[in-house]
Amino acid sequence: MRNALGCRIVAALVLALAGTQAAPSQLPPAGHPAVETFTSAGGADKYKLKADVDLVLVEATVRDPEGGIVNSLSRENFHVYENGVEQQISYFSRDQLPLAIALVLDCSGSMGPVLKQLHRVAFDTLSSLKPDDQVALFDFAARAEMLVGLTRNRQRIADAIATIQAAGGTVIPDALYEAALYLAHVAPDRRHAVILVSDNENTLKGYCDEKRVIREALESETVIYSIRVEEGSHPHSMYVLLPIFRDVSVPKITHETGGEVIDARKIESIRSAMATAVARLKQRYSLGYYSTNRRHDGAFRAIELRITDGSNDGKYTVYARRGYYAPTGEEGSRQ
Repeated sequence: MRNALGCRIVAALVLALAGTQAAPSQLPPAGHPAVETFTSAGGADKYKLKADVDLVLVEATVRDPEGGIVNSLSRENFHVYENGVEQQISYFSRDQLPLAIALVLDCSGSMGPVLKQLHRVAFDTLSSLKPDDQVALFDFAARAEMLVGLTRNRQRIADAIATIQAAGGTVIPDALYEAALYLAHVAPDRRHAVILVSDNENTLKGYCDEKRVIREALESETVIYSIRVEEGSHPHSMYVLLPIFRDVSVPKITHETGGEVIDARKIESIRSAMATAVARLKQRYSLGYYSTNRRHDGAFRAIELRITDGSNDGKYTVYARRGYYAPTGEEGSRQ
């Protein structure tokens, strides 16, 4: 089995800055290999992850009681529990590790106007990512296809969107699964995210079900966001006359993986929805811990994050993956 980014990640975070290296901002607990956190000093910063220990990585977005994003928390404000047992946080950062994003576009018959609008706004919204972040482009109707592999060239993504033709039915799970699988294999040293743009209406049954998508996303540490175009925002004549196959809940998939559904109530809202999705990815905290459960049994382990800061204890909403699958004995023996 392959190594998941968080379960068998990364003892050191190495930053090369034109031949100089920043100093780590914190020390690891006794008995564990060094885990370093670096402060970014410029747009040309390069990070490299080296997988050689069992470090569980958890990413989280935090909202206050009014729904606003909370960006001012420190490591001391977070408490991580695995199967109810509190863990010691060894690594903490915010938006330091580079991103690998798969933009997954529904190109079924109802999506023509959405794709045209997305072509107009894609370059501007994706340009707000850091220069080292990479984006891949997938489209899907009855089957998924990768149009552009991971690239830093935002214009190439926008130009490829213009070539997509809307037609056919919709199989959402297969596309999400293939995108997460691709990110895991091609970019193991980056944070993984999928941004799905769709009306979230699944019309055909594919080879992959909801449960398999969630497991792949958890194993590959892929957060899934959905930009949902509301029903009725396209001309009715464009709809494909197919029964809706409703055994797929995109809100459940996003929730289980630590993402969320962002509504684009009008075609003109695509720009703001895309900007919101990108902003969410840039506002996520990264926390790492060494599990006190040292067994390599492949079992699922539930993760819970709690926030304390005195004034708002218990009032924050945390978006994070619900757990992970432990490495197997075979994987552990290779370390």
